[in-house]
Amino acid sequence: RVEVCLNGVWGTVCGDFWSTNDAVVVCNQLNISSANAIALGSAYFGPGTGVINMDNVFCSGSEEQLTDCTFSETHNCAHSEDASVICIDTQSNCTDGEVRLVGGQNYTEGRVELCVSGEWGTVCDDLWGDSEAQVVCRQLGLVSEGSIGVGSATYGQGVGLIHIDDVQCDGDESDLFACSYTTNHNCIHAEDAGVQCVGLGSECTHGDVNLIGGSNYTEGRVEVCINGYWGTVCDDSWT
Repeated sequence: RVEVCLNGVWGTVCGDFWSTNDAVVVCNQLNISSANAIALGSAYFGPGTGVINMDNVFCSGSEEQLTDCTFSETHNCAHSEDASVICIDTQSNCTDGEVRLVGGQNYTEGRVELCVSGEWGTVCDDLWGDSEAQVVCRQLGLVSEGSIGVGSATYGQGVGLIHIDDVQCDGDESDLFACSYTTNHNCIHAEDAGVQCVGLGSECTHGDVNLIGGSNYTEGRVEVCINGYWGTVCDDSWT
């Protein structure tokens, strides 16, 4: 959800006329790639509280900050119309074939995301089941026996690409790309596949850090590996 500071007060932006050009400006202002910026309305990330600072925002996409665009400080909106953006990092930040879990309450569950050609994307849940979940969990170094495959974006909807569909595994494959699948799909992100792995699996590498429970890989509860075991970090003096 986009919030902007006007006259020393944080407030939301009404979604009237909210567009991709507006999202581009927000992402650029935050120093995040705007190449695939997505504009969202209807309080997609939840309604804000307090004041609504801007309405009827019109940007060309070249402005340095949102307040350089045309807008009105008066509005006829409710917080159910709050505007949001998704900024997608287009830099290659993964290795082809890599898999991760996003949106779960811990590192053993979440929405399945795969790296293809340097870009993260989701998996459609058509034909998705426990055998496919076993392969994902094994690939992540977690216990595969008893793994559960879930669909219908149980762990939230992803953004961007849907890499594969109609995945069918025997359950003993070493990675998901060893299974049968198609790169053509008829899916939307409401069909994103997820898994629930059982048990702690293999020990972690000392010093590794994970973000757990966020809606994407840029946010979440901090967990760190110390002496082969994952644990959380206390927030005393955390800044």
